[in-house]
Amino acid sequence: MDTIARVEVGTDTKVQKKQKVTWIVFSLLSLFLLIGVMYYFFVFRFYQSTDNAYIQADVTWVMPKISGEVVELVINDNQFVKQGETLAILDQRDYQARYEQAQSLVTLKEAALIVQQQNERSAKSTINEANSGVLAVQADLSRLKKDYARYQDLLKDGVITRQNFDSIQSQYLSAQAQLNKALATVNSAEAQLGSLQAGRAQLLADIQNAKASLDLFQIDLASAKVTSPVSGKVGSLAIQKGSRVGPQTRLMAIIPENSLYVQANFKETQIEKMHIGQEVKLKIDAYPSLTYTGKIESFSPASGATFSLMPPDNATGNFNKVVQRIPVRIAIDSNAHIDLIKPGMSVKATVNLRT
Repeated sequence: MDTIARVEVGTDTKVQKKQKVTWIVFSLLSLFLLIGVMYYFFVFRFYQSTDNAYIQADVTWVMPKISGEVVELVINDNQFVKQGETLAILDQRDYQARYEQAQSLVTLKEAALIVQQQNERSAKSTINEANSGVLAVQADLSRLKKDYARYQDLLKDGVITRQNFDSIQSQYLSAQAQLNKALATVNSAEAQLGSLQAGRAQLLADIQNAKASLDLFQIDLASAKVTSPVSGKVGSLAIQKGSRVGPQTRLMAIIPENSLYVQANFKETQIEKMHIGQEVKLKIDAYPSLTYTGKIESFSPASGATFSLMPPDNATGNFNKVVQRIPVRIAIDSNAHIDLIKPGMSVKATVNLRT
């Protein structure tokens, strides 16, 4: 009987232990479930994240304005340059010669203009002289006209002879002819002045054209020195000393400083409560121990598929619904380790919807 009692007591103890373990496990599972539910309602549902995100930058491609041979390469690949800093120098001998030729043409045209102005002054002096002659002839003609009228009366009265009258008449007619000649001289001088003034207008236009050509050659000459349009870091250096380049040649790329941003491609079902200015937590795959922050800067006007080379045509009959991705631009906040970030790196972006 004692043995049976001890067996029954041992069995009850084991059952109680199993029930206790079961209760503990059930309690823990319930607790974890409760924590999970609370975490979802109070934390998880206020965040949207994606690992389809990458570091991007506004790449500036450097291309020369003129053709030529690279005679000097000033910078190296991966070097930081400042805006306006010289990157490379092209052979400028042809452009220097053309510039000097255009400069000589401007000097020649300006000298011709000076001669033209002197000719105009001379023509004006001739006009003044001719006008003075006209006035003198007119005064003499006026005197002879009076004498002619007086001699006509004297001839009628028989006071003078016919020979005296013919003499004064000849002088009067000669004065009229001289007046006509003086007036013709004035007209000729004025016509010459008009021609010179028209030529001056043509010369002024030629000078403007020559100066414009000179400015263009000066620009070409200055363009032989390739300078950096922005401050940033050089990459993809595609030239060496002696390379032959043209206006369409990509010499190098420059990543402008402070131009890094994140392009995160969120599912269309994630962006309902997202808006510009929300805080974003950024984890870069290359530096898992570092955490960066940023803010939503803008949303793409269309899904990524819309801008692809071959957009899907859902009207063909072979329709499969696919969740689309909307590119979101995220500005990266200033950070002590910002220099470690490189365009093209993979990122996990998590948006705080409560901000």
